[in-house]
Amino acid sequence: MKLEKREITLNEYDSLKDVYYLEKTLLREYTARLALAKCKETENELTRLLDEVTEDMTVAENLMKRAREENAMTK
Repeated sequence: MKLEKREITLNEYDSLKDVYYLEKTLLREYTARLALAKCKETENELTRLLDEVTEDMTVAENLMKRAREENAMTK
């Protein structure tokens, strides 16, 4: 049985989608931990991180839209 080498390429959109879903996972984890937090400093830090992650998700989403549009124009 002969194994063939496959060329696997990631385009910009796929990479950004991976980033977006990683950020989404972080958002879920921070939210879950916030519900369990007992210390005010921990709550403040998790809230700050939640804000940061939502900003990152917005940037990733905008970049994904731009990448999709550019990809559609080249086809």
